[in-house]
Amino acid sequence: MSNYYSKEKNFWDNKGEIAYQSLSVFDQNRIDSWISWSGNGWVLDIGGGSGIVGRLLAEKQNTKCVCIDISLPMLRHSTVPGVQSDALALPFRDECFDLVVAAAFFHHLPGREEQLLGEIFRVLKRGGRLIAYDPSALCLQNRLFMTDNAFRLKTFSPDERPVAPGLLRAKALAIGYREFGFRLFSFRNQRLTVFEAVQRYLLSPLAIGPLRPLLERWFFWQVKK
Repeated sequence: MSNYYSKEKNFWDNKGEIAYQSLSVFDQNRIDSWISWSGNGWVLDIGGGSGIVGRLLAEKQNTKCVCIDISLPMLRHSTVPGVQSDALALPFRDECFDLVVAAAFFHHLPGREEQLLGEIFRVLKRGGRLIAYDPSALCLQNRLFMTDNAFRLKTFSPDERPVAPGLLRAKALAIGYREFGFRLFSFRNQRLTVFEAVQRYLLSPLAIGPLRPLLERWFFWQVKK
């Protein structure tokens, strides 16, 4: 296991000691819809933790899904086969997956995006897709609370940083991916905290036109090989 992951691994090992679910039912349904996986093939849920996205896809017809993560306690929550692994050195042969899902994962490896994209490119079949979502570096909230400054929230894991869609696009196309596309959105958490209420009822309704990149916290993106 790479030393690069040591702080992240400790953080998620502790998270894995409790029941863990990362998406509300509303978000599970729309992420599933955006991925649009019809079945019939091999899926890799990379950095999948408790495997919630892999679980959704594994329900499709003739789908074989594998979830990898650095944290064994997190993988114990996964209902699909799990492998404890370094995402920068995947233990799979070339071109063996039809779909790779990186759900809220790339932003845990700041500065390693190109290496991660390259390793996924290696295991992805020709014509296969990489589907992902990450916190957007365009969003004002993310710049304030996720970057290295006095306002950074302690709830984030040690290496979490927002990601710029333009950066991913440039790196992906340089490697050989094609058809990069993304959409901005904000999650709808199950618990209606003050933070969630502000996002849902104030910021998201205002996220129109030029304000949208500044207010929507996440972006869903995909590329093809």
